[in-house]
Amino acid sequence: MIVNSIKMNIEMTYFMKLRWQDDRFIRSDSIDPENNYITLYGTDSDWTKLWLPDIFMVNEIPAGIFDVVPTDFIRIYENGTLTISRRHVALFYCSIRLFKVPMTDEICPIQFQSNSYTVDEMELFWFEGISIVYSDDFFSMNSKVTRTETSKCSGGASMAKERRPCLKLELNIHQVYKGFVLQVYLPGGAIVIMLWLGFFIHWNEVSARVRVVAIGFTAMITQMVGVMIVFPDTVQLEPLLVWNIFCLCMNLLAFIEFIVVHNMYITRERWKKQNKEIKVSRLRITQIQPVNDDTEDAKAQTKRSPYCITPYRMDKICMVLFILIFIIFNVVYWSTFMLV
Repeated sequence: MIVNSIKMNIEMTYFMKLRWQDDRFIRSDSIDPENNYITLYGTDSDWTKLWLPDIFMVNEIPAGIFDVVPTDFIRIYENGTLTISRRHVALFYCSIRLFKVPMTDEICPIQFQSNSYTVDEMELFWFEGISIVYSDDFFSMNSKVTRTETSKCSGGASMAKERRPCLKLELNIHQVYKGFVLQVYLPGGAIVIMLWLGFFIHWNEVSARVRVVAIGFTAMITQMVGVMIVFPDTVQLEPLLVWNIFCLCMNLLAFIEFIVVHNMYITRERWKKQNKEIKVSRLRITQIQPVNDDTEDAKAQTKRSPYCITPYRMDKICMVLFILIFIIFNVVYWSTFMLV
């Protein structure tokens, strides 16, 4: 099964088995009429002489059903029962919205209807017991069929005499978030972790820190554009955009933190240099004459540091706050968008 949320259609391979009764094939002298049968293939010349149900898929996309190989065959039982089996690759319209929040399954209806017979001329029933059988690998990267429901439906015509016999199949499509994790969450989380590891680089290494931030910023912008292009309007983009915007803000915070800490380092080094020059100048003056405490040099010497916290401590505090913000956001994000 292939779910194309951009074109809002589903492509799947299926076998359709139809059964009907034709009294012309009843053999009264049959020993076991329910099990004895003959097989007639689509390549046989007598195929066109048989009456076949004209069942079609209502929500089929034009030219959306085609046979992979000619596998049509009919079994004609001696009690007048005929069965036909057809293998198709179906392409049909289905309005589904992947990554819907909160987490709910999508229902994709498929309707089978007669093309030329009315409800007075033909009646359709699902097989008793298990009507639909599907394999365990009936899934795509972002969705999986977990349950099917069968029912009868109206033929769609306004007048009762023109209504067609109709059967309805509902596919319960469960969302699989593996594709979104690989395409959105894993790259975004890796970028934030890379930015956090950048705190271990010394704030004086301007080139290294700027490169880490630049790589993260470029990657997040590319990912945000890719999400809006790859995932169409049928995908609820709000959770994905919230995640990408948060990662982009974390990238911006890491860059602002580096600018602040680096400027603190430069200012502190300039202050140390000025104090060193003042001390040397004061030493030379004291060799000549006593120094008055009211002089400007004395006041400058007693001047305190411009910051009450060192750049090293500031960088370490921001490093801890950075990873704490990321953890708290993940707790709030997944509990809000996934568990509501």
